[in-house]
Amino acid sequence: MRWRGVLALGLVLAACGGASVPDTDCEDPDTVADRVRFFSIVLLGTVTDWDGTTAQFEIDEIWRGPDLPEEIEIVPEPGRAYTEGVRYLVFATGSPSPLADARCSATTRWDEALNEFRPERARVPGTAPATDADLPWEWVIAAAVLAGGYGATRHLLEKRRHPEPVWDPDHRLDPGNPSGSL
Repeated sequence: MRWRGVLALGLVLAACGGASVPDTDCEDPDTVADRVRFFSIVLLGTVTDWDGTTAQFEIDEIWRGPDLPEEIEIVPEPGRAYTEGVRYLVFATGSPSPLADARCSATTRWDEALNEFRPERARVPGTAPATDADLPWEWVIAAAVLAGGYGATRHLLEKRRHPEPVWDPDHRLDPGNPSGSL
């Protein structure tokens, strides 16, 4: 009986023609704002050379990630193409050179409407990325309080488990030497 239910479900799905299955292998992309906040390397640059497999970019701004040189090589996955002379907002991964650009990343041609997503820490190549001093103070204070609380709790538990010995004037270190002399 169970196989009839599976067969019926299969026939229904076949009749629908898989209409609910998307045409692309890519997942629904997050918003640009989410990608800018959480992607490891985000940069704004112009393609200076594109040979069909590798692109040379002149970087205008680094929105997120390590400091990069003014020109960098990006190797896209198959299915991603660029146009020379066009400016892109690139969401990349990898080591500083070459970077990788996934076919399903949020990389897109630059449009002035994307300015609304530009982070305050956007910088030009050759300038140091933001440091820990730029972290929101609320997080730094919360981390310090948690670390201090953890340390104090651990100390108290350790003291309770191994109390300090009480001084006893009659205590002898060596039972064979009652005078305690060396």
